[in-house]
Amino acid sequence: MQVSRALVLLVSAGFSAAVSAKTAVAPDGLLEQAYARAWKGADSVQYVPLRRGEREALEKLFVRLLQGERTAQIDTALRALGWAMRTQADGAVTWTVVAEADTRREGRGLFAFSSHGRHAIQAPHVPTDALTGQILLGYGRDALPRALAWNTVPRRTADMARLDDTPLVAFSRAFAQVHPQEKILQLHGFDVANRRSGAGATSSAIVSAGHRRPSPALVSAVTCMQKRIDQRARLYGNDVHELGGTQNSVARTLLASGHAGFIHVELDMPLRRSLVDDAARRRVLLECLGGRS
Repeated sequence: MQVSRALVLLVSAGFSAAVSAKTAVAPDGLLEQAYARAWKGADSVQYVPLRRGEREALEKLFVRLLQGERTAQIDTALRALGWAMRTQADGAVTWTVVAEADTRREGRGLFAFSSHGRHAIQAPHVPTDALTGQILLGYGRDALPRALAWNTVPRRTADMARLDDTPLVAFSRAFAQVHPQEKILQLHGFDVANRRSGAGATSSAIVSAGHRRPSPALVSAVTCMQKRIDQRARLYGNDVHELGGTQNSVARTLLASGHAGFIHVELDMPLRRSLVDDAARRRVLLECLGGRS
């Protein structure tokens, strides 16, 4: 889709084109526009926890979106909860974005649902984990994942990887329900200079399931990364014993529900930079972690 056409559609849908300096991206399409708008002035946004019953209500609506529904009824129900839904076709893929309404900025996140693809990818620590948000936008342009999720307040304001009963938890539970055989990948960034172990300091990636007992499938995923991306990819619980995401709220919730597809991925800065720029490498990472080697 040409940029000019995308902008006309988005302006008519009520999105602004303002871009935060911390998360600057070109306003090319629906995902980029929604991401830029969600981060405009985010430093002044205070996180407001979900009210009683809102997480369950939102989860049910996310289930319906993941099942392919795009109805006025869903739009009305989302608006009643303070959200706005926008849908736009881009080639063979149609993206639906669920963002907070302009009049209700409460730092609750940004979510996108595709008509095609596999797996869900999350970036819960934008902009602290630099470039993770842009990596997800790249995956959106690649039309590879089924769903994407970003935080929309800084980690110091509200840590979406630690808080319970958040929209991110609702999104994750809904995805696990509709696509129980697929993966939920949560991307993070780390600084090798701050690691407390030699193994951590010499890693390009640290992969875990949010606990200390990696499955054979996760062992295979990391082996795939070592062969196809970087031999310094490491498996938490076997190769390295830090940055395992063991306190992660999404991991805890999914493990409690019996879903074994959560993968916590820590990436060093060079690998993050390469994933922003290299669509082929993004595809390989998703193939490895998704179970194709």
